[in-house]
Amino acid sequence: MKRLFPIIALATLVFSSCSNKVDLYSDEGDSTIVYALLDSEADTNFVKITKSFIGNANELAQNYEACNYKYGEIEATITGVFEGSNSTKEVHLDTISKWIPYNENSAFYSGCRQTYYYFTEKLKEGQEYNLEITRNTDGVKITAKAKTINTFRFKKPFDNTTLNFSGKKGSVEWRVTDASTLFHTTAAYFEVNGFFNYKELMPGATDTVHQVIRWSIGEGEAESMFTTQNNDSYYVQSYTPMALYTLLETNDYLKNNSPAGVQRWFENFEFSITAIGDELYRYNIVNNSSSAIQDVQNYSNINNGIGLMSSRITKIVSVKIDQVTRRNIQDNYHYGFIYDPNR
Repeated sequence: MKRLFPIIALATLVFSSCSNKVDLYSDEGDSTIVYALLDSEADTNFVKITKSFIGNANELAQNYEACNYKYGEIEATITGVFEGSNSTKEVHLDTISKWIPYNENSAFYSGCRQTYYYFTEKLKEGQEYNLEITRNTDGVKITAKAKTINTFRFKKPFDNTTLNFSGKKGSVEWRVTDASTLFHTTAAYFEVNGFFNYKELMPGATDTVHQVIRWSIGEGEAESMFTTQNNDSYYVQSYTPMALYTLLETNDYLKNNSPAGVQRWFENFEFSITAIGDELYRYNIVNNSSSAIQDVQNYSNINNGIGLMSSRITKIVSVKIDQVTRRNIQDNYHYGFIYDPNR
């Protein structure tokens, strides 16, 4: 299984480029292409709306106006129940223009202002939202719907607890609090990561710099992580705490950027759980499959258009690194980490 985080980033490129997986070229003319990932933790949600074109793909894919709607050519709304209310509301998406600097190595348009559609009403967890786009030129309506991930919270570890990384067994556990789904998640896939945070002061520098090392702890389909123990149902991802030392030993930045006199201070370690919706999971499965017999069909859940509308959410818990672990790192690694028994 390929990692899903890179797929999230790559999908943005897919919907603004020439690809045999997404038919941006259309003999029938205008075909609306939509990309949206609903995030109930975000203050602002963005929707990328572009279009197909008729003509030479190699030339027009680099032409911003050929791939994008002009201001006023389309209108977009999203309907659902938003934070602070129990009633359904229709929200009109606003637009923002962002300058993308020219890049001669870019395969697609740059050196122009690009339009993004967005809304700032905060989404609720476990709610369905409907997107509707109207093309004012021909009255065609493009629709899509997706449900945000339902509520879940960390069962282990708790926020701001102290964790020893010298053990051989550890686990990240989380529980769904949504009774309407019998405490099962509406997510299709989970990814669990750890983040080793520290402050760094290089010799001769006057300001510290925050650094972070990402630790890929585990990932998989939601149902494979579900367990029931002592009449308690929850999700779990096991890991080996001592692997943190291997992570530090093999980190290229630390190995190549630890001159004499460098000082580094421990900050809290973070665990993150990212959940993604069923539509994005299907997109990843279908669009990254291969067949020697026939072309793989592109997955899309956009009515009267093409693209993807799904959901994702990330939960984070912060823990303190215990004194034993900090002392071990200071004594056994020449990276300049400072053990302070008062912290």
